[in-house]
Amino acid sequence: MRWIRSGITYGLFPVWFTASLFSAMWLHTAGVQPVIILVGVGVITAIIVALAERIQPAHKQWSLSHDDMGTDSMHVAVSQAIVPALMESAITAAILHMSISATAWIGQPIWPHSWPLVFQLALALITAQFFEYWFHRLSHTHPLLWRLHATHHCSKRLYFLNSGRFHPIDTAALSLLSFGTLMFLGVGEQVMFLMACWITVHGLFQHCNIHLRLGPLNWVFSMAELHRWHHSQVMKEANNNYGNNILFWDIVFGTVYWPRDKDAGPQIGIEDMPNFPQTWWGQVCSPFRWNELTRG
Repeated sequence: MRWIRSGITYGLFPVWFTASLFSAMWLHTAGVQPVIILVGVGVITAIIVALAERIQPAHKQWSLSHDDMGTDSMHVAVSQAIVPALMESAITAAILHMSISATAWIGQPIWPHSWPLVFQLALALITAQFFEYWFHRLSHTHPLLWRLHATHHCSKRLYFLNSGRFHPIDTAALSLLSFGTLMFLGVGEQVMFLMACWITVHGLFQHCNIHLRLGPLNWVFSMAELHRWHHSQVMKEANNNYGNNILFWDIVFGTVYWPRDKDAGPQIGIEDMPNFPQTWWGQVCSPFRWNELTRG
């Protein structure tokens, strides 16, 4: 059993992350519909992470039921499936027209389609994450944005399913910034597809309750070791590690928080709002009941 736990701690994420991306690309090349691949990757990753959480948990308290799976399942369905699909439909035509106009004005495509796929993927992540980084960072400092983002931080524990706990408006804004920017730049379908796979797998592991050790890979991925500090109740710890999928912009702007002598503790959430709603509908309504909630 010890070797299984060691394998989970040091190898599960890098091995499955690499395998899932290569498998997804192979299936995409073979003609399988992208949505089928993404759903398959998400479901299989969720099962793998859920099993690993039972074998090698980071905190045993987080393995106990918190009556939150129904709430988080609704967030996954609405904020991670319905809202992105609606946003894609709503902004595609407008932004595509802007992209075509910009390309015609410049006289050549904005996006470097001739680059190797791996370099295009890296550029797409760095570009999209720049806007997500600053929106995320402002969501912790701007009172109106925090009303929306607080939904993500109200969880009493971290486990694979609450990677989808976002207010629908928060998700819509992030979709507009990331997907909209890449569409305007004319990023190709393969790159967008690989980014979606990256985000799916990374998000489930980022919020997992697995004892992980990534070593130097923590300087690439904004993974669970670092992200747990972002959910700390202590603000000087929480207001760091803003990267959703890569750590690049945290490194650039000096917001990496990674103590080497200790791990993030199990006490997370919003300390000054202990009665924050724990139902999906209550969390959706929370920004509009903010004064009432803060009076507690």
